[in-house]
Amino acid sequence: MCTPPYAEIVDECTKYICVNNQLVLFNKSQSCPFTSDPPNCGLLGFAVLVNGDKCCPKWDCPCRCSMFPDLNVITFDGNSVAIYKAASYIVTQLPDETVSVLVQECPADSESPLLWNFTNLCLVALNITHKSNHIIINRLQRRLYVNSRYAKPRFKKFGFEIYDTGNMYLLRSPAGLKLQWYHSTGMMVIDTDSSGNKLHTMGLCGFCDGDPTNDLTLANGTTVGASEDPAVFIDSWQVPNTTGYVSHGRRRDLNCSTSDCSGCLLMLQDEAFERCHAFVPPSTFCEVWVRDAEYVNNQCVALAAYVASCHKFNICIEWRRPDYCPFSCPTALRYQACLPACTSQSCPNHDFDSDPDQCSGLTEGCVCPEGTLLHRPYSALCISPDKCACTDSSGAPRAHGEVWKASRDACCMYRCDNDTVAPVEYNCSDAAAPACRRAAEVLVGLADDASCCPQKVCVCNQSLCDLIPPECKYGEKLVSYYRQESCCPDYACECDPELCESVVPACRDDQTLIATRADGSCCLAHICVCSSCPETPPLCQDGEVLTVDGNTTDRCCPAYQCVCEPYRCPLLVCPVGMSVASVSSPSRCCLNQTCECSCEKIASPKCDLGEAAQLDRALQSDPQNQCACKRYKCVREAVCVFGERGVLRPGQTLVEHHDGVCHSRQCSRSLDPTSGFHLLRTNSINCSAHCQPNQIYVPPKDQTTCCGVCKNISCLYEHENGTTVLYKPGKSWVSNCVKFDCTDTLSGPTLISYSYSCPPFNETACMKIGGTIVSYMDGCCKTCKEDGKSCQKVTVRMTIRKNDCRSNRPVNIVSCDGKCPSASIYNYNINTYARFCKCCRETGLQRRSVQLYCSGNATWVSYTIQEPTDCSCQWS
Repeated sequence: MCTPPYAEIVDECTKYICVNNQLVLFNKSQSCPFTSDPPNCGLLGFAVLVNGDKCCPKWDCPCRCSMFPDLNVITFDGNSVAIYKAASYIVTQLPDETVSVLVQECPADSESPLLWNFTNLCLVALNITHKSNHIIINRLQRRLYVNSRYAKPRFKKFGFEIYDTGNMYLLRSPAGLKLQWYHSTGMMVIDTDSSGNKLHTMGLCGFCDGDPTNDLTLANGTTVGASEDPAVFIDSWQVPNTTGYVSHGRRRDLNCSTSDCSGCLLMLQDEAFERCHAFVPPSTFCEVWVRDAEYVNNQCVALAAYVASCHKFNICIEWRRPDYCPFSCPTALRYQACLPACTSQSCPNHDFDSDPDQCSGLTEGCVCPEGTLLHRPYSALCISPDKCACTDSSGAPRAHGEVWKASRDACCMYRCDNDTVAPVEYNCSDAAAPACRRAAEVLVGLADDASCCPQKVCVCNQSLCDLIPPECKYGEKLVSYYRQESCCPDYACECDPELCESVVPACRDDQTLIATRADGSCCLAHICVCSSCPETPPLCQDGEVLTVDGNTTDRCCPAYQCVCEPYRCPLLVCPVGMSVASVSSPSRCCLNQTCECSCEKIASPKCDLGEAAQLDRALQSDPQNQCACKRYKCVREAVCVFGERGVLRPGQTLVEHHDGVCHSRQCSRSLDPTSGFHLLRTNSINCSAHCQPNQIYVPPKDQTTCCGVCKNISCLYEHENGTTVLYKPGKSWVSNCVKFDCTDTLSGPTLISYSYSCPPFNETACMKIGGTIVSYMDGCCKTCKEDGKSCQKVTVRMTIRKNDCRSNRPVNIVSCDGKCPSASIYNYNINTYARFCKCCRETGLQRRSVQLYCSGNATWVSYTIQEPTDCSCQWS
């Protein structure tokens, strides 16, 4: 007996509740409408809990994309594509975030043996861009770069969380992606936060929407079908201009229903793989195997991919042997088949502090030898546990009590003391110091490269001396004398000729240099004095003038000279046609001048336009013309002068064309009394004024002809209302059922017209079939327009259901649809109306098979339907 609302909790899913004063056991799990067992998601890994209720759980397959070590990609919804080119690829793309990977040929050096998977392509680098922030991780170099700067992989900023667990990189992006990238194998797993919050992803990983049919969507939005080659899909997500190597394509258009998969099933029957069959069924994996040439031809690559799928379910499989698909590790490391993804053995004070629920699964790889551990989770250096005590400035591990040198000269040393790095002082107490005995001598220490301790020596410090130097006179210098027993100097003043400003003047030839010394002085003084003048001034000739040399005015005896000035000489004037001939004499200032004949020096006149040079007859009879020289003068010719452009003879005509106007100029035989030239008569004609509005004026090709011709450039048409319109070539129009075309011809655009010819039309027949009379060709012709569509085949998309079986997507079904004629006509013979009609129906049938999925037994069945081959109007 109980009293409501009494309740007693048994466990988190079961409790007793009081109903009608009786305790009733209520189990929430038994009343759950969902299936309590999670679904088998195969290659995608563990199913995820959608509603968060452990008593009534709702499961769904995760949005999880995997890139196997052999570069086979399992998309978010379970499709499979394989990369076979060395390039950069966009794995998944969100509105503000892009995840891309770099695929290169595997290095062949002995220090990085990555050929354990027997493939020649490796996943080398991961590139994530979110808005303006950029993350790059290089797996081979074990380096992380954030916005082009090196960072340690314990990074949490800009919405990113990046950790190195020692066995893998664990990364969360701002957009909600979680990535696990294993160091040894290169296996990469990309998850979204939850299946309830589907992210709009694109790229090689496809859409995260639960629909596998649209996973292979190209960057331009088109989708590659399941039976088509996915190479176009892979290339569309390749970053342009990054291809470095191209291998053979791996795609095979086969499946296990059409091809033999017994080799794959037999390979997975080994007892080492039995534990994983319940989670990753061999039939599921073999469907991927049969479509991949690399898996079919290389058993080691296929088994490595299957084991990587099993690792998602935390299933450990030890299957490799030294003689069967070995896993090569560097010399200092050893192989381990199953490693926890979230933890690795490293120094205790640097343990991975992330939530273990953030990462899951196992991996195979290389670990430190027994008795050693990683120096850091993000380092590949294996050390003994005692080396974890300290780390020096270069990043090297140090044991407790270890002393090391931190400089090239070994003078700077440090010691590891209880997890603390402490400096070690160098012992310099044994260095001996010398005795300083001289006056003003002090002891100092000097450092050198040969010793870590400073060397002590005695040096002079003259600031400790008390003696003040004396002041020296002009021409004297201060001299210091040192004694061996003292650092302080003794001072004295001595004569120094270099200190004297001994300026010795340069005396002229009429001067004498004299040197003298003042009383008590160290320096000499020099002066110049004048001597007597022995020379007298010279006598100048005619035309010369006596002058004093300006450079000798300051001398004791100035220099006199006779200067020739030609303007003082007399000028000789010669008659017309003669010129002055001069003969110089070295001993005279003026020239000897005479008159000589020089007719060539008479200048010829420069005549203007319309003038000509004529002999001057008057000069021939002039008595002054003793040399009978000839001279010319300019006289006007009998021509017309046309400005500065030229001349025309009487009767000549000049024709010029400008903007359609012809200018004609003719030289007449009448004289102009003002200028003395013939008159030039000008006449202008506007040739373009004769052209119609649809014509342009074309100047004549013969420049002597005044006017050219008018050429059509459009068609001129006058409408009925009297308006005139210009039409361009190629224009057509209709007026009064007459069609006009403006057509280009050799003579220019020409108007061509012709009447419309309408096809025969029966208005009664159109009305009989229920049509509508419609005018066309601007109302000149008539045609019949039927209302509605006529009887024809149409396609309808529908989902076919039969009991519990249904098609997985809508199917295109062909049907008949459209109008057929019907009528009701009065018959006089029977005195009533006769009614008749035709129906739109099939004229033939064909069978078609459709695949239906039955949810009761999870099988596919073939269902046959009938559809018409053609449709027509027939009597019912």
